[in-house]
Amino acid sequence: MLQTGLRGGSTETDVLVVGGGPAGAAAAFWLASFGHHVTVAERRTFPRSKGCGDLITPRAVRQLTDMGLAEPAAELGHRIESIRLRNHERERLLNWPSHPDLPPAALVARRRNLDELVLARADAAGAHLRSGYEAAEPIVERGFVRGAVVRTPDGDTRTVRAEYVVVADGANSSFGRSLGTFRTRDWPVAEAIRSYWRSPRHDDHRMEVCLDLTDRTDHALPGFGWVTPVGDGTVNIGVVMLSTARDFKGINIAHLLDSLVDDLAPRWGLEHDDPAGVMRVSRVPMGGSIKPTAGPTFVVVGDAAATVSPFLGTGIDAAYESGRLAADVVHEALDGAGPTALQRYPRLLEQAGAAHHKLGRLWCRALGRPTVMRQFSAAAVRSSTIADTALRVMTASLRPNVHGPAEIAVRAASALAKVAPDA
Repeated sequence: MLQTGLRGGSTETDVLVVGGGPAGAAAAFWLASFGHHVTVAERRTFPRSKGCGDLITPRAVRQLTDMGLAEPAAELGHRIESIRLRNHERERLLNWPSHPDLPPAALVARRRNLDELVLARADAAGAHLRSGYEAAEPIVERGFVRGAVVRTPDGDTRTVRAEYVVVADGANSSFGRSLGTFRTRDWPVAEAIRSYWRSPRHDDHRMEVCLDLTDRTDHALPGFGWVTPVGDGTVNIGVVMLSTARDFKGINIAHLLDSLVDDLAPRWGLEHDDPAGVMRVSRVPMGGSIKPTAGPTFVVVGDAAATVSPFLGTGIDAAYESGRLAADVVHEALDGAGPTALQRYPRLLEQAGAAHHKLGRLWCRALGRPTVMRQFSAAAVRSSTIADTALRVMTASLRPNVHGPAEIAVRAASALAKVAPDA
């Protein structure tokens, strides 16, 4: 049973995790597994929904497996074995890129269920979840973050004192901003919208990606639409668009979703006037655009650190991974190394994702030109080599000791990232 209350007016803990999403839950699980006292302050109550495609990529499945959740995740999720790329009437079917360390398929699970599953695992490992408790402001003493003032569901405040703090409160991280984090404004962001629809094809094992989004003047838009079968009678349908689009602020993404649903209705058996879930819209920073990711006694993880892929707008896999990296350095700090151990965290994040993010940012800018987006969309469905290479790069499924096109491209981006990290 997940714990939901604070005793008395204050509490003390080794680590306060601000936010119970994928990154925060992963950090809490690993830290509790190391034997530390962990408190998670999550401002929302469960179950909760999120504005995403519900896709758990093979990289994310690997992290769930490492947390001992392989069987529960498989029971909770619907297996996705391949991807159908679609550009107008042309199609291409792709399998997930093969990789020696990753499973061969993805899963789809509603976020409200997935997040609760991982938090329950963290709770079983010894972490304490305080659901409905918002970390309102940090406690800072002589430049060190020592916990937070927490607002309870009934409007009272409590003090949670901690040796270290993991900031995991999502894309609009107010707690992170209060500690001085900031976003590089000229780097791309993604805006996404999703809804659920009843469909007779809800149990397909293929997701569909539509590469033919256009604006009102029929110019190709940098982004894509998706359909992910959920396996529960519904499909998740959504659109993600990059801020590099011409007139990005003037584009109504809800209208793009409506047009996509109209197009999909005959193939997926949708009743346009009968949605099975409310729309959710989100805007997410990407590509490591938020800095700093660590201070003397805090680290920033997941969406709060903009670990989302600039290619796909997906972030669950990187969130789990960043939470795990954060847990490693905080454990080292608690195990005797002290606060200096946390300064390794930004370097670890860069090693894990700098090249992918660099190439992704360049890609986003290129796709902002309608001609480039249109040419890429057409080429991806015509050529298996282009499609397979793009998917391997976009999903960060690079193979060790292999010199294929995807690996060469990312190695080039890695070299560029070292000499021009801010481009």
